[in-house]
Amino acid sequence: MARNRNDWRRFTETYDLTIQQRIASYEGRRTLSDRIQSRLARLKFQFLPYYGGGPPKWRLWLRRTFGGERVLPDFVCQGTVKSGTSELCTYLLQHPCILPPLSKEIQSLNPAEWRPYYPTVREKEQVEKEQGKALSGYFLPLFNSLTLIENYHAARPDGKVILMLRNPVDRAYSHYKWDLFLGGKRLAQRPYYATFAAYVDKALDLFPSTPFFSYCGMPLLQAGTYVKSVELWIEHFGRENVFILRAEDFFQDIPSTMCDIHQFLGIPPVKPEIHPIVNQNPIKPPPFEPETRVKLQEFYRPWNEKLYALLERDMEWE
Repeated sequence: MARNRNDWRRFTETYDLTIQQRIASYEGRRTLSDRIQSRLARLKFQFLPYYGGGPPKWRLWLRRTFGGERVLPDFVCQGTVKSGTSELCTYLLQHPCILPPLSKEIQSLNPAEWRPYYPTVREKEQVEKEQGKALSGYFLPLFNSLTLIENYHAARPDGKVILMLRNPVDRAYSHYKWDLFLGGKRLAQRPYYATFAAYVDKALDLFPSTPFFSYCGMPLLQAGTYVKSVELWIEHFGRENVFILRAEDFFQDIPSTMCDIHQFLGIPPVKPEIHPIVNQNPIKPPPFEPETRVKLQEFYRPWNEKLYALLERDMEWE
């Protein structure tokens, strides 16, 4: 049976494939069976309906060459790394009014380079005719990027913005776990990766003069200081066009939260079909020590208080 355009399985398959490859790399599996599975996975990757990261270059070439003029995204969905935006994206794309890009993470900050990833004008008009409205979104998690904010505003000053904010203390632990997974087993042999306490102490010692290297692409502590970035998004797009989403609220009640977002985007609320969490970290990391939690709470408290004042809202992260 052919899948519906907005079937959630279309949008989670890319994560399943990527995690399987990363697990094999993390465990150093190089048996004949593993090599065969890796080649089959690479072949399957060429023809996925949707990608979490970079799609095959030939797919983009075809889209640049054929199909006609393509649209730019009507909204951006942003959060810093390990805030849950991959999960949120898969639920947004279930809505019949939202047309998915070819890839969630478009590795460019220049809107002029985004078009090959997006539907054609004709495709958007067809969905608009069928559903009453048609939208596309930009999902690469570059919440802290001034370049993205300015470039997207120049391209779509009328665009809407969804900002997903997770308790920065819990986010930091997920950040650490993801670093361990991406860096491989040898990474844990470094003294400041051996435990989460050592990792946080090293980051605190370096802050703010020397950013702590991270496989996640963003320094550990800076990734959780949200207030200035939120302020910039609001300054550029207006408070009425920025939807602030607590990640904790999303994961506690996905259907209601998604309906609220649909209303913000101006499309009919539709409860999504719940699916297994995507992009989950499969390794068992060192524990999150209570004293380390206290250190992080103390570090983030002044930043959080500034954010609460800006939003006139207590995010209840203590």
